[in-house]
Amino acid sequence: MRHARRTLLVALTAVGVLTASAVAYGDGVDVSHYQGTINWTKVDNAGVTFAFMKATEGTTYTDSMFASNWAAAASVGIYRGAYHFARPSSSSGAAQAKYYVSKVGAASFKQPGVLPPVLDLEVTGGLGVTKLKAWVSDWLTTAQGLTGRTPILYFSPYFWIDNMGNSTAYTRYPMWIAHYTSAGAPMVPGGWARWTFWQYTSSGSVAGIAGNVDKNRFNGNSAALAALAGATGGSTAPVPPGPSTPTADPTSLSLTPATSSTAAINDPVGFSGTLTSTTAGSLTPTTTAVIGSPVGLYTRPVGSTVWSQLATTTTSSTGTYDLSAAVPRSADYQTRFAGDATHSASTSPVTRVTTPARTQLALDLHANHLRVRRGAPVMLYGHVTNVDGGVAGTYVRVYKKPVSGGRWRFVSRTASLAPTGWWSLTVHPLRARVYKAVTYDTTYFLGTTTRTLTVRVR
Repeated sequence: MRHARRTLLVALTAVGVLTASAVAYGDGVDVSHYQGTINWTKVDNAGVTFAFMKATEGTTYTDSMFASNWAAAASVGIYRGAYHFARPSSSSGAAQAKYYVSKVGAASFKQPGVLPPVLDLEVTGGLGVTKLKAWVSDWLTTAQGLTGRTPILYFSPYFWIDNMGNSTAYTRYPMWIAHYTSAGAPMVPGGWARWTFWQYTSSGSVAGIAGNVDKNRFNGNSAALAALAGATGGSTAPVPPGPSTPTADPTSLSLTPATSSTAAINDPVGFSGTLTSTTAGSLTPTTTAVIGSPVGLYTRPVGSTVWSQLATTTTSSTGTYDLSAAVPRSADYQTRFAGDATHSASTSPVTRVTTPARTQLALDLHANHLRVRRGAPVMLYGHVTNVDGGVAGTYVRVYKKPVSGGRWRFVSRTASLAPTGWWSLTVHPLRARVYKAVTYDTTYFLGTTTRTLTVRVR
């Protein structure tokens, strides 16, 4: 799982072996079996004071290195936390919380030096916003009930915005934000007043750990970190400024449909805007263009809260950008700048592009024979039309069921033909059957269903 490293020197009070013994109080890592065997003594000597480690995933997987990491981190006095990788598609939030606690041990969360339960939220499992929020709440309340600790939520800013609807209902849970930026602070969505942990890079280097490792920062002094881990000690002195990253200049991102706020269905629409930053000068602020920076175009259907990315581009030498996207139906659009070493992240206002309503189709169903010998051919046919006449190229699907009732079963499909929208399909009924024909919604048309038609067998 994911800030520039800031070394803060404070004196720490010993609490048995739970001393968080290194002098750099606010630095941490998160690990899993991907890091292999870790030399936790070297990690401790490198100034790491807390470590999150993967414990479980879903309801069947336990990380193969969890038990050894859990014990070894404790032995050198590093505050430790266990996280559960959420798999919302596989089972309920409650079931996964119970599995997680069973593997970490409910009693572990009563021990000094152990951080609260952590839910690692990175995938939706195909759940929409409403169902995913319910799943997350289910996990959090179950884990809290089993451990007596208020869980920590891990996520990235845009995951929360896009897939949790930027919900403000979870601010009582500490936030562990994953935002890779060289700016002085991460983006904080969801109404939280502050972040608790910040995963700022996935390519960190720490003695005792082979290869890259995620690095994190705690937002507070060492006494606050000790308290969160159920321990005592640490310094209550304010965090020294130390060598830190510079404060990023705020940015502003505009967005305007370059052609029109209305469009024919599936027509391309151009979008343009400007990315600027404001630097506080000695007398007056200075606004300058942000050049050569990536800007992404995002969209969501009208009425939806879920955003998806359509395209990216780079700002020009004047800070402007141009993007184009086909608009299949009325939708909202927004552009986003993720920030960089000297500029903070920003998003544009939302703009809506409206398309005409899809056309309602008419569909009819006939048969050349309504009573036939067993297995004899019967041609089912009709026309697909709209107010302008025949519609060619539309798929017509035919279904059947017994006369006595039962489930509809798919027979076959065929396409309507120019110029009249004619369609036909030959069937060979072995017994009496009821038929219907259906077209489904497409980019341009609303689907429809015919009346039923019965073919009997003599």
